[in-house]
Amino acid sequence: WNAWTDAMAREKLNLAVIDLGEALVYPSHPELAVKGSWSADKLRGKIRRLRSMGFEVIPKLNFSSCHDAWLGRYSRMLSTPEYYSCCRDLIDETVELFDGPRLFHIGMDEEDFGNQRNYEYIVIRRSRLWWHDLNFLAECVKFNDSRPWVWSDKIWHTDLNEFKTNMPKYVLQSNWYYGAD
Repeated sequence: WNAWTDAMAREKLNLAVIDLGEALVYPSHPELAVKGSWSADKLRGKIRRLRSMGFEVIPKLNFSSCHDAWLGRYSRMLSTPEYYSCCRDLIDETVELFDGPRLFHIGMDEEDFGNQRNYEYIVIRRSRLWWHDLNFLAECVKFNDSRPWVWSDKIWHTDLNEFKTNMPKYVLQSNWYYGAD
């Protein structure tokens, strides 16, 4: 950790996105932790160190059904009251741990059959349900005075008008390119 973050500082990088997943013992959901997960206090110390080095520190919790194994049993409860309660708890706690970050990455990428075709258990939210859950998560982040940030590959497989109608303007979009060129 220290070697990598020191190297980042030497290269004059100024933003660090920390993809938490099961790397943290969440106070409200300690059952999500795995061996070696950091305590909230340890994470606070790491965030303080990064900030003292000039980094803006941004949390990331990927809620896509393609990348949510870190949610343990909740990954098999998508779109249920239990799932929504867990997600809200995790977002609230993470925002607090990061002292109200400007941005909060919620993932939401690659939730399609092509990316899950080799999984033993496949869950794909589609249409209105995907939009509902995205908007729920985005509102949880916004409620905490942070700006939600998502991978925007949904636009690749959605009618542009549907995307414009359903994607809140306050959500920061990130696109990427898988090609070799």
